[in-house]
Amino acid sequence: MENLLEDITDHVLFQAEGMIALILVLAGLPILRRAAPKVGLVDHPGGRKRQCTPTPLVGGIAIFLAVTTTLFTSTLFSEFKGLILGASALFVVGLLDDRFDLQAKLRFVLQAIIVSIALSIDGVWLSSLGSLAGVDLQLGILQYPITVLAVLGVINAINMLDGLDGLASGVVLLTLFFILGFSVESGSEVVLISSSLLGATLGFWLYNYRFRWREKASVYMGDSGTILLGFSLSYIAIYLTLPQKTTNTLEPAYLLWLFALPLWDITTVLFKRIKSGRSPFLAGRDHIHHILLNHELSVRQTVLLIYGATLLGLSLGTSLYYFKFGSVGLYLSFIASLLFYIKVILRFEQKISAEVIELDISKSKSTNKKKQSKI
Repeated sequence: MENLLEDITDHVLFQAEGMIALILVLAGLPILRRAAPKVGLVDHPGGRKRQCTPTPLVGGIAIFLAVTTTLFTSTLFSEFKGLILGASALFVVGLLDDRFDLQAKLRFVLQAIIVSIALSIDGVWLSSLGSLAGVDLQLGILQYPITVLAVLGVINAINMLDGLDGLASGVVLLTLFFILGFSVESGSEVVLISSSLLGATLGFWLYNYRFRWREKASVYMGDSGTILLGFSLSYIAIYLTLPQKTTNTLEPAYLLWLFALPLWDITTVLFKRIKSGRSPFLAGRDHIHHILLNHELSVRQTVLLIYGATLLGLSLGTSLYYFKFGSVGLYLSFIASLLFYIKVILRFEQKISAEVIELDISKSKSTNKKKQSKI
């Protein structure tokens, strides 16, 4: 009976953390939006950007303030010191990038340094790749560079998805639902952090998603938000695989499925850029949302389709995990899904290129006919 009461109390507490963060974001964003122009945190139209009007870049600030306020009222700082300090430092880097547009290589180096220090403070390293035929595949000294690269991969994968109203925040929101579920099962206080992030992200999404009654997002997340969320999600995911941290651990191979859509997208983009001799650090219009928009889908249709793909990846990976496919099954199935994704994307792009060429030829023929008629 006492255990039951404790479980109910814990359940209410983690709900409260999320509700507090949600309310703080909903209440804070209108104030931050008005202050944004005064501090130069406004995203202006032009270049690759699709918006027609200047939009405040303060979503990340609202999420950061809500989550840190919620966590500092708890007793979690001592246990998750590296997470909180690392997320704060990465938030500052993102904020500077939003304001001054830092060089991509400098931003990446700063991220790598901060992530390495933050993970070292808490001792959160991906120490194993899972088991193969009953043998635990320990990484040994390789756990340090592999964990840092994995976290950087997730951070930048989520950052690269932040190109349409409600896209990155919605994908993060769906991922957080699954992370929260596993956090509850873990028996760890990480559930409070997961709940706070979920509540804060939901609050921002309500301002950022392009609802039918709203033509455009009223606020953007900015790099400060995507970097903060990317680091926090990857940290929690790795934390949940560590037996010394939780009572019920996740299979390390499942983490690929947890971030399936962002990883599919960033891997495909890097593959195409390297293959064509372009720098992987430079921005471009070759992500999944750009391709779908080129197929004449609306912004809302594109975002909803990507939500569906995200949910499909999460559901498929979770099903494989619970049906005990094991590390090998999870890794092989993810690789197969990635290859399928790349094939589909390349086929879509070829179709678009063919349509553009056909359109140019028809325009050229029409122009020639007009010239001949004048003669």
